[in-house]
Amino acid sequence: MPVITLVNEGKTLEVVERANLRKALLKNGISPYVGKDKFLNCLGNGLCGTCRVEVVDGKGAAPISPLEEASLLGLVPLYARQVPKNVRLACRIDVTKDMSIKTYPVITIDWKLTKERLTLATIWTIFGGTFLFVTARLLYEIATGR
Repeated sequence: MPVITLVNEGKTLEVVERANLRKALLKNGISPYVGKDKFLNCLGNGLCGTCRVEVVDGKGAAPISPLEEASLLGLVPLYARQVPKNVRLACRIDVTKDMSIKTYPVITIDWKLTKERLTLATIWTIFGGTFLFVTARLLYEIATGR
């Protein structure tokens, strides 16, 4: 049976092979969530990016999937996260071999990419709003015969 070493907690957990890391942590009283994420999360569906762990020794973890990577980087279009390479989502890891993890990795906001996203959102809002207004006005004038 694989052993999960929790570096921050100084504990080890023995789990059955192919056990989901998030479920194993929660079952043993260790939450992968911080702050409000304990209440606002996707319940292990791999969509919110809040059950982050740092894989120190990842022999027992499969490679990262595109969905997991997108969730980690931030699906919210207005801001982007800077995520270290070895940070993964606990809900997306099925433990196959021994591994060491750190809970609560530090994630920061990628300010450059966030600024680009906000600029694009502003441009789309201005031009999209103008287009919708002109189209609605034109349709109104056609419908009323003015």
